[in-house]
Amino acid sequence: MRRPPLPLLPPVTKGEEEIPGFLVVRTAYDDQDAWQDTLSHLIDLPGARPSPPLPRPGREDDGIVLAQSDKRLLLVDDPAWRDATTAEVHSALEQAGPWRPDLVLLADGRTMADPAHRPFLAFTPSPGSDDEEQENPFVPHELVLRIGARQTAMLYLVFDSGHEDLSADATALPDDPDSVFGADLDLLTTPPRYRPCAGRPTRLPVSEDPLVVRTHHGDDGAWNTVVAAVRAPVSDEGVEPPGDDPDAFYAYVRTVDDTSHTGLSFEQLMALTPRDSHSFLMVADELTMRDPRHPLLVVDLWTRPGRSFRAAPGAIQAIENNLSIANMDFEEFACGEGSIQYWETEHEPGIEVL
Repeated sequence: MRRPPLPLLPPVTKGEEEIPGFLVVRTAYDDQDAWQDTLSHLIDLPGARPSPPLPRPGREDDGIVLAQSDKRLLLVDDPAWRDATTAEVHSALEQAGPWRPDLVLLADGRTMADPAHRPFLAFTPSPGSDDEEQENPFVPHELVLRIGARQTAMLYLVFDSGHEDLSADATALPDDPDSVFGADLDLLTTPPRYRPCAGRPTRLPVSEDPLVVRTHHGDDGAWNTVVAAVRAPVSDEGVEPPGDDPDAFYAYVRTVDDTSHTGLSFEQLMALTPRDSHSFLMVADELTMRDPRHPLLVVDLWTRPGRSFRAAPGAIQAIENNLSIANMDFEEFACGEGSIQYWETEHEPGIEVL
C-alpha cells in the first residue's frame, strides 16, 4: 500500500540547537473514542501540532501559537496510514526532509484496546542511509518498545533537558518488549497530567546545583523554615551536627522563589526545565508549606520522568548528594504515594505516612 508523505514541520533551530520533537502516527481507526482518550494525554502539551488540526473552540490561532514552542509534537491522523508498520513510517521519515523526531510512536490496535495505559509502539529512528557512521544501513530503526501515553507525555516534557535518546538509562526500560514502560504512572491515585499554564511563568534557571522551586506563596515563615532545614548540615546518623563538624554533609541546591511559579504543578515545572538540567527536581508546594512536617516533592526528570515522592527537608541532604553523583538511584529513595521519606540513618530509610 502506498503511504502519503508525512506532514513534518520544516527544520527549525533555536540558536544553534535543533529543536527536538516526537512524532505520533495513528494506525488504528476502529475506535474513535479510544483515539480521543489517547489524545487527551497529549494535545495540551507545549508544541503539540495536530495534522490535520483538531477543532478547539476559541483557539483559531493554534497553528501559529504552537509553532513558537521550543519542541515539537506532531500528531498525524490520516486513514492512509491505517495498519502501517514501524518500517513504513521509518521509510517515510527518510523522505520527509532534514527534521527528524527523537521518538516515533504508533497508536495502533493495542493502543486502542488498552484503556489503562494507551501504550504506543515506539521506536527511535536510526540515522539516514547516507550517514557514514551508520554501522548497518539495512536496520530500519532502533530500540522498539511499548510506552504508555501518560509516560510519553512526561518524557516529552523533559526531552530537551539533556536527553540524548530513550536508552540513556537502559536499566529503566522493561526487559519484556510487550511490557509497558511507565505503566506504574497510570496506577497512581493522582496520575501526572500536564495542563497548559494560565500565565507566562519564568523558565527555571540553569544551575550547577539541583533546584528547590517554591510554588506556594503567602507564608514566608514556612518557606524560610524549609530552606533552613534543607541547608542545615547533617551527619550519617541523620542528626544535625555542629557546623564545624568535618564529617557533616550538606545539600547542594539552588532555591527558586519566583511568584510567576505560584500554583504551578510539577508537570508544568517539568516543561520549564532548561536543557542539560539535573536528573531530579524538588518542589515546595502548598502541601509543603501547610503540613508542619514540610514534605518536599521530589520529581524524577530522567529515568522515568514524572515519578515523584515526598521527602522531609532533613532528608534532602542525603537524597541530593546521592542522586547528583549517581551513587544511588531514584528508586532507592522513592517511598510511594501517601508517605514521607525521612532517611534518618545511613542507607536506612525512615518512612512516615503523609
